Amino acid sequence: MMILTLSLFSIFIVFQILYIFVPLYLVKEKREFIKTSEEKRISILIPAFNEEKIIMNCIEGIHHLDYSNYEVIIINDGSVDQTKELLINKLKMKRVIKSSDESLSYNLIKGLYKSAVYPNIYMIDKENGGKADALNAGIDHSESEIVITLDADSVLESNSLNVINTRFDDQHIMAAGGMVQIGQGFYGDLKNLQPTFYTKGLIKYQIIQYLTDFYLHRLTQTKFQSMTIIAGAFGVFRKNILLEVNGYRKTVGEDMDITLRCLRLKKEKYKKHKLVFIPEAICYTECPSSFIDLFKQRIRWQKAFLDCILNYKTAFFKKLGWAPSIYLLFDSFILGTINAFFTIFVCVILVVTQGNYMVALAFLSVTFLLAVYRSVTAMVISRRFGLAYSRKDYFKISCFILYEIITYRLLGLVFVTVGTIMYVKNKEGWDASRRNGKSFQTSPERGQLRRTGS
Repeated sequence: MMILTLSLFSIFIVFQILYIFVPLYLVKEKREFIKTSEEKRISILIPAFNEEKIIMNCIEGIHHLDYSNYEVIIINDGSVDQTKELLINKLKMKRVIKSSDESLSYNLIKGLYKSAVYPNIYMIDKENGGKADALNAGIDHSESEIVITLDADSVLESNSLNVINTRFDDQHIMAAGGMVQIGQGFYGDLKNLQPTFYTKGLIKYQIIQYLTDFYLHRLTQTKFQSMTIIAGAFGVFRKNILLEVNGYRKTVGEDMDITLRCLRLKKEKYKKHKLVFIPEAICYTECPSSFIDLFKQRIRWQKAFLDCILNYKTAFFKKLGWAPSIYLLFDSFILGTINAFFTIFVCVILVVTQGNYMVALAFLSVTFLLAVYRSVTAMVISRRFGLAYSRKDYFKISCFILYEIITYRLLGLVFVTVGTIMYVKNKEGWDASRRNGKSFQTSPERGQLRRTGS
C-alpha cells in the first residue's frame, strides 16, 4: 500500500511542477497582440435550448465585437420556453432560405430565419436533439472557413475575433480553445469590464479554479501537445476538420469528444497540425452560483470524462498519440478519478488503524504547498495577460487561496466520486444547472479596480 501511495504521489508532484513552471517559462512578460489587417470569414454557432433568460446577453456581446466579417447562427434546439419568440421579436427575424452542405446528420429543421436589423445573425429552428445535434446543424449551414462554438451563456470580448483571426494565419492550427472567464468576477459594461473579487465564496472558488485550469493547465498542455478538451463554452475549429470527423457525437461530453476526434484525425492524417490554447481570445460565462447547481455541473463533467475514457479506451497511444494519452490516463484518470477513491480509502485506514500520521502529514503539507504555489502562479500569469486586480483584491485573493485549499477544493473529491458512481448507475442522465441571466456585477464593493489591455 505504501509503495502504491508513494508512486501516485510522485506522479502527482511531477504534473504539479510542470503546471507551475512551464507557464512561467512560456509567459515571461506581458504579451502584446498584433492585429491582422485582412479579416477571415468566421461563423459563430450558438446552440440554444430554453435560454430565454440569458440569450440576449450573448447577443449583446456579439454587437460589441470589433470585427465585421462574421455570421452568427443561433440554433434553437426545440426550446419549450420563449427563446424562439424572444429572438424573433427582439431581432426582427424573417424566414429565409440558407444553403447547407448536407454533410452531417441532425434532427428536422422547422425553419430558417434572418434578422432584419442585424443581417449577419441567423436562427435555425429545429426539433430537439441535444447540443451535439444542434451544433451539427449549425456546422452544416455555416459559410466560413473558421467555426466558433459558443455557449448561450457566454459573452465574447470585443477583441476576441481579431485574436482568432491572427492566430489562424498559422495553417497548422486545426482547432483551438479560448480563455473562459467567470462573468460574475467582473463588473461594469461590456466596453469597460473591470475584475473584482468581491463576490460569494462559491464563485471565488470557481474564479481561482478557472484561472488555474486555463492559464496553467491549457498552456502546459499546448506546449506538450496534450490538450484533450476544448471547452464547449468557447471553441474554434476549421470547418473542414469538423466535417472530416463527421461532426459532433451525441454524448454528455461533446466538447471533449470532438477534441479527441480531432486528435485522432491529427495522428492519422495531419501529423504536423496542432490544437492550441489562445489565452488572448476571451469569453465570459455565467458560473453556477449555488452548490446544487455546481454539483449538477460537475457531475455532468465527470460523466462526460468517463464516457470519453471508455469510448476511446482502444485509441490510447496508437491512435491519439503519446502525449494526450499520458495526460488523459495519468493526470486525468489515475490522479483525477482513481486517486479520489484512493484518497478517501487511505483517510479511512488512517483513522481506523491510528497510525502513519506523520506520513499523512507530510503528504498533506506537500500537497498544500503545491496548491498554494499553483494558485499564486495562476494569478501571476493572469496578470501578464492583462488581468490586473486592485491591491485590496490581491490581499483578498491571498487569504482566500489559503482557505479555499482546505475547504472548497475538497469538493472535488465529492464531485469525482459521486459522479463516477452516478455514471455507473446511469451514464446518460444529467440535470442542467440553472442560470439567472446575471452575467456580470453592476458595481464593485468600492475602490478603483482596473483591467489592462489584452
